[in-house]
Amino acid sequence: MKKIITLSLIIMSWPGLQAQNLNNFLKNVVSNNAVNYNLVKNEKQSELSLLIDSLNKEVISSPSKAAYINIYNLLVIQQVVNNYPTASPTAIPGFFDANKVLVGDKNITLNDLENKIIRPTYNDPRVHFALVCGAKSCPPIQSFAYEESKLESQLDSVTSWAVNDPAFIKTDEEGKIKISEIFKWYADDFGGSNKNVIAFINKYKKQNIESFSYYAYDWSLNDQKQSLSNIATYTPSVLLKQGQFEVVVFNNMYTQTGGFGEDGKKVTGNTRNTWNTTMMTFNYGVSKSARFNIGLDVNLRSVRNDVADSYAASIFKYEQNDNNRTTISTIGPKIKWNPIKSIPKFSMQSTFWIPVAQELQGTPWLDWQRYTSWTQFFYDKTFGTKYQVFTELAAWVRIPELGSGEGLNQTSLETPISVFFSYFPTPKSTIYAQLQYWPVMSSLPNYFAQGGIGGKYQLFKQLQIEASYTNFFAGINQGAGATFNFGLRFISK
Repeated sequence: MKKIITLSLIIMSWPGLQAQNLNNFLKNVVSNNAVNYNLVKNEKQSELSLLIDSLNKEVISSPSKAAYINIYNLLVIQQVVNNYPTASPTAIPGFFDANKVLVGDKNITLNDLENKIIRPTYNDPRVHFALVCGAKSCPPIQSFAYEESKLESQLDSVTSWAVNDPAFIKTDEEGKIKISEIFKWYADDFGGSNKNVIAFINKYKKQNIESFSYYAYDWSLNDQKQSLSNIATYTPSVLLKQGQFEVVVFNNMYTQTGGFGEDGKKVTGNTRNTWNTTMMTFNYGVSKSARFNIGLDVNLRSVRNDVADSYAASIFKYEQNDNNRTTISTIGPKIKWNPIKSIPKFSMQSTFWIPVAQELQGTPWLDWQRYTSWTQFFYDKTFGTKYQVFTELAAWVRIPELGSGEGLNQTSLETPISVFFSYFPTPKSTIYAQLQYWPVMSSLPNYFAQGGIGGKYQLFKQLQIEASYTNFFAGINQGAGATFNFGLRFISK
């Protein structure tokens, strides 16, 4: 605490040491054009906040181009760290265009800082090579602070560095030049024409170019920790980026030989009832801000009624007779969105399943012959790099299908609450414990509670595997069984 107070007093009282401390901070966290966000999150958040506070005081008292560049870059780092781990700044809803940050004495967005203050005030295209947006395709982030007394030479240096970096201006296998979309998005700053863009580049580039095309901007995070796994990044609360897709196959087998009666006591029967659901899901990111996804569920459902000492796994024989049945029972669209930009780890998902088979509630009972509206609210919180708490509140509304013979009075409402406690022993794996309470409001009110353990492992960069077990330990008018779950999840780049 004494060190923090001392650092604060020094930064606020001596501008020369402010630059020195900012230089020291950047040297510690920046290397090879990437930021060690993990280090900042765990050890240097207080230092980062103090530096931003000091720059804000400078912006108020004597605003300068150097101060604005420095504070932009630090605010990008801070906002990433506040949402870390993440795969991209664009995976954080509202990162550039909605989330307000303090600049001087005003709360504005990063886009406002760049496009309403820095660009129109200073009219200097070189700032595009000093402002770093947190993505791999940004100009290389530097490990030094910008200082007004050195700014002209610094801007010339970083501009030259960027245009001569083969990762920033590329040459393909055919020898054709591909340049960053920065030159397209801000074409007016570079003269407004291809000819003027070429002239600007050739002013700094060692080997001149004559023509060009653009390569696609890589919005992946400029993170030193390249091994960040999809397991840690794409929690159920996180949405896919635009153009990204995922395919999930999740198998849930529930089996019971008894149940809980009206008094909550467990009663053992002489039969084994087993249901298996293979849910096949496709999701796709449709918004640039990673705030809206669409998808589709297809549910393959099986049931098997057998003697009590039989094996639950026998359901995978997929027999079709009076005691066994397998069919695709429901299909339905789904949407997922982030309703509050300032809370990126909060999301909602709505799914509507439609029965596509007949006599689902016949003998044997396979599934509900009902339309099912399933709305989920997700939120997770990460503690350091090893621990995470994930919560889910859901609402299931089951409405009898037209022509099923059931009236609307048979509509039921279920409101399960789930909590998952996760531990990440390695970047590519997690183990978790879960608890769930599932009340049912219907003509026969009931509930069940289950708890269990599970784990996930990233087999390949895009493919992860999951397995879990749960036990139904309490309930009224519900089964007293267990579930065995297995899933595969593929997430595109």
